[in-house]
Order: sequence, then C-alpha cells, then structure tokens
Amino acid sequence: MAKRYRTPPSSAAVRFGGAAMLLMAVLIGSFCVPALPYASGLAGTPGTLTVDGYKYSYSSRGGTTTSSRGTFRSDDGGTTDPKAVVEPEYALGRRVTVSRAPWTYYVVGPACFLGWLAGTAFAVCFLTFGLPALVFGARWNDRTRPKAVRVQVKIAVSSFYGAVGVGALAVGVAVVT
Repeated sequence: MAKRYRTPPSSAAVRFGGAAMLLMAVLIGSFCVPALPYASGLAGTPGTLTVDGYKYSYSSRGGTTTSSRGTFRSDDGGTTDPKAVVEPEYALGRRVTVSRAPWTYYVVGPACFLGWLAGTAFAVCFLTFGLPALVFGARWNDRTRPKAVRVQVKIAVSSFYGAVGVGALAVGVAVVT
C-alpha cells in the first residue's frame, strides 16, 4: 500500500498560525503576568476586604457572574474603599486578604498565585510555538534546524506540563484552604 504524503503548509499559512498563537500568548499573558505580583502580595496596597454583599453581572447569553462586594481597609489604616469588589463569591462577613492594584483588587494567597502562574506558563507555551512560526514561516518541527527545534520542543513541553501541574496544584490548594 502506498503512503499518502500531505503537502506541507505554505509559509503564509504557517505565519498566520504563528500570529494566532502569538495573539493568544499576548492575550493570556496580559491578564496573568500583571496579576502575579499582586496575588503574591508583593505589589499593591495590602489589606482586607470584609464581604457585606454581592455584585451580580449578567451576560447577553444568559450567564451570571457573582462577585463579593465589601469594604476594603488597608493594613496601615490609611486607605478605605466601601465599594471594593473581588472575585469569587465569599460568605457574608468573611474577611479576605487582598492587594489593591490601581485597577482592581486581587485575592492574596497560594491558590490564587498558583492559578495566575499556571496561566502565565500557558502563555509561554503559546509564545514558544507562535514566535518561531511567525518569524521563520516554517513549521515548528522543520528538519532544517534540528537543534533549535529540540530547544523549542523542550521549552514548550516544559511550560505545558508546568502549567498543567501548577494548575492542578492551585486547585488542590484551593480545595484544602
């Protein structure tokens, strides 16, 4: 039986795929990377948010998102915000450790930090595949650059398994705490 050979994709198709992967890396990374220092408590104004209600957001497709609303008080007592909102939904009266960024509030804790770290690792994975495809216009497993391909595959596989492992660890920590 004769083998069928596929024609390799054109350079333009590979570049388009690389651009799409790069766009996904930028979108995911633009949310996850800035959140890392705030979720770890290294940046922002540290404080607590006391939950006194909920904020409901309705989508046009019929979905509902529930966020916790309450009063933020900084640890030094210098800042108070009675209209602070944080996700996800917490029990009424619960005091949540948060970090205030200029644009929102981030929950500080290991599970939240690990979740943002997993998203960052997925962004690195997309970047690893997208950037070379966009620059070189050749498939990532092109045999003309074997050493570069081996390095790229190691980075991509490491970031993918790292993202999955850190994501699973984040879920485990969130369940335990």
